[in-house]
Amino acid sequence: MARFIIRRILRGVITIVIFQTLLFGLIQILPYDFTTFLVLQPESRRLAQSELGLNLPVWQQYFKWLGDFFRLDLGLSYIAWPTPVIDVLAGRVSRTLLLFLTASILAYVIGIWLGKLVVWQRGGWFEFNFTLVGVISYTSFAPFLAFVMLNIFGYYLRWFPYQRLIDHNVWYMATVTPEWVITRLVITGLISMSLLFFLHWFSQRFNKNFTSWSIRIWGTLLIALGAWGYWKLSGQGWLAVSILDHLTLPLVSVILLSFGETMLLMRTTMLETIGENYILLAKAKGLPSHVIRDRHAARNAFFPVLTRLVLNLPYVIIGSLAIELVFNWQAMGVIVFQAIEYQDIPLLMGILSLVGIMALTGHIILDILQIYLDPRLRYNEVN
Repeated sequence: MARFIIRRILRGVITIVIFQTLLFGLIQILPYDFTTFLVLQPESRRLAQSELGLNLPVWQQYFKWLGDFFRLDLGLSYIAWPTPVIDVLAGRVSRTLLLFLTASILAYVIGIWLGKLVVWQRGGWFEFNFTLVGVISYTSFAPFLAFVMLNIFGYYLRWFPYQRLIDHNVWYMATVTPEWVITRLVITGLISMSLLFFLHWFSQRFNKNFTSWSIRIWGTLLIALGAWGYWKLSGQGWLAVSILDHLTLPLVSVILLSFGETMLLMRTTMLETIGENYILLAKAKGLPSHVIRDRHAARNAFFPVLTRLVLNLPYVIIGSLAIELVFNWQAMGVIVFQAIEYQDIPLLMGILSLVGIMALTGHIILDILQIYLDPRLRYNEVN
C-alpha cells in the first residue's frame, strides 16, 4: 500500500509538470498580451512589457514560471498590480468554499439519502414526487432559480437579506475583516463535518439501534456545543451570525440546483445493486429492511457517487458566476471572469493551476480509496 501511494504521488508530480507546460503553451498561443488593453504609447507599452517580463524569450518565461510555481509564487496580478496572485486568490477562496463547498457537501448528503429512500419505496407517491423533484433540480436554470429565490424570500417576504455579503450597519464597529470571519467559519464547518462523519461511522459499529441513535444525537449536540463555545469565546460570534444570515439564500439555491443529480445517480446505482444475489441472500436471512438498505445495498451503490463527489470537488473552487452576480457574493467566479476579460495571465494561470492541483489530488485520493475499500484491487496491487 505504501509503495502504491509513493508511486501515485510521483506520477502526480510528473502530471503537474506536464499540465503546467500545456497550460503555459496554450496561454502563449494568444496573439496579444495584457498591454494590448492599455492605452499607451509604443514606448510606454514596451516599458510595461519589460516590467511584467513579457519581453523575455518564451523559454525564459516558461522556466521562470515553472520555478516560481514550485516555490508557491504565482506572480503578480496585472489588474490588481502589484498584488501577488496568491493574495488575490486568498481573498476570495474563503468566500467560495463557504458557499459552494458547503452547498456541494450538503447536496450530496441530501441526494444520497433521498436516492436510497426512493429506490426502497418504489411504485408509490414518494418515488414519483421525489424523482420529479430531482429531475427539476437537475435541469433548473441557475440564474432563474436564484432570481426567484432572491425576489420571493429576500425582496417580498423579507425573510433573509439579499444582494450583499455583509450588513454595513452591523459591521461598522467590527475589529476584524469579513475574510477573517469567513475563513474561520470554513474551518469550523470542515472540522464539524469531519466529526459528524466520524460519529456516523462510529455509531454504525453498534448493533442496537437505540445505542446507535443515542451516540449520534449526543455526539451531534456536543459538536454543536463546541462550535458555539468557540465563537462565543472569540467574541466575533455576532459577525458570524450576520454572514450566515446572508449566506442562507445563495446556499439554499445552490443546494436546490445540485442535489437532484446526486439523487438520480444514487437511485440508478441502487437499482442495479438491489438485484444482486447478496441482497437476495440478506433478505432470505430475515435481516431488517433498513439494515439491508443501508449496510448492504447503499454501501455498495455509494462508490460511484463518491467518485463523482471527489472528482467534482476541485471545480467547486471556481464557483458560479451566475450565482455570485445574482446574490452579489463576489467570490472566485467573478475573479475568473475578470481574469479572462482583462487577460490577466498570471491570475488566470494561478486559478487554473489551483484547480489542476486539486483535481490531481482528488484523483490520488480516489485511487487510494479504491485500493482501501475494494479487497480485490488491494490483493492485485500487493501481488
